[in-house]
Amino acid sequence: MSRAFDSLLARGAIARDHHDAYALAPGMLLTATLCFAVIAVRLVVVALTPLELDHALQVTLAVLGIIPTAGAIFYSLPGRSRPRMASLYFTVALGPWSAMAFGDLGHVVSYLSKDLPFWDHLLAEGDAILGFDWVAMLAWANERPVLIAVAYGIYMSAAFQSVVIPILLAALGRFRALHVSTVALFVTLIVTYTVACLFPALGTYEYYGIHPTQHPDIAVRVASLHVPEIMGVRDGSIVNISRLAPTGLVTFPSFHAASAVLLAWALWHIPYLRYPGLILNVLMLAATPLHGSHFITDVLAGALTAAVCLWAAASLLDLIQNLTTAEARRLRIGSSPVPTLPPLTPVGSHPK
Repeated sequence: MSRAFDSLLARGAIARDHHDAYALAPGMLLTATLCFAVIAVRLVVVALTPLELDHALQVTLAVLGIIPTAGAIFYSLPGRSRPRMASLYFTVALGPWSAMAFGDLGHVVSYLSKDLPFWDHLLAEGDAILGFDWVAMLAWANERPVLIAVAYGIYMSAAFQSVVIPILLAALGRFRALHVSTVALFVTLIVTYTVACLFPALGTYEYYGIHPTQHPDIAVRVASLHVPEIMGVRDGSIVNISRLAPTGLVTFPSFHAASAVLLAWALWHIPYLRYPGLILNVLMLAATPLHGSHFITDVLAGALTAAVCLWAAASLLDLIQNLTTAEARRLRIGSSPVPTLPPLTPVGSHPK
């Protein structure tokens, strides 16, 4: 009896593993589709323009991406299904593939928008309508160097969170949260770069002509570090885009603000980190106008973009999951053997 019960539990565990692995497929495939579509567009733009890539770097990233991708596929196969292992390999693969897709996309966007005017004046008008004065905020911040130094560290936590959170979600089996946040991240990046291509801007530090002497007691993270990169791509002095920019090149909408929303949502699915993650990312959102040299309109647009992309990613993945689950159920029912009934015995007769 005990062996039969253990066998039943084992079969149930295998069935759950197969179900989980099957559930991983939509998120993995959608993420891969988005990533490789961006890589393809980027390669087409480079092929049709004077822009250049470091081919050795591209090959290195591809190799680094293929290895964990193979692991994710292997542990998703029927009979070898291990959802946590597949998800961990998936998160590792995200690093090199996303670096190939989005690492130098800011330079591509700067080139494609090189003939368009900057929109900083309209963003500044939006701030004025909302009653936000960035220069006054800078003066206020300069009088609080300790607070601003802490805000600097919080602002810089985005990169660390982006690496650690997917690994935690995979290790803890939060597969839906992992895939929704990943798909939302990629869609947010695509939307952000598309909008930035149509509405280029340089940011508050450059627009208001700020000089470090105006804030001697504090360091501003972004300031105007991105401006030489943007202007270099625009005037043709920078053509090799496989270079590590000192900071992001997109002003509107703020991807840092979008990241705060995405990361807070992802951490909400890890019970012990739910409220610390929310507090951390609300503070990061608050630090973004100063340390990201962003208009408040940039920040609001970035946060709104992330919220909409999260809703879209969750809705799409849930729809795909429901469809695949229904199809799997239909196939299981269709392949089940039809039970054979015993022959009917006429009333009044007795079987021999």
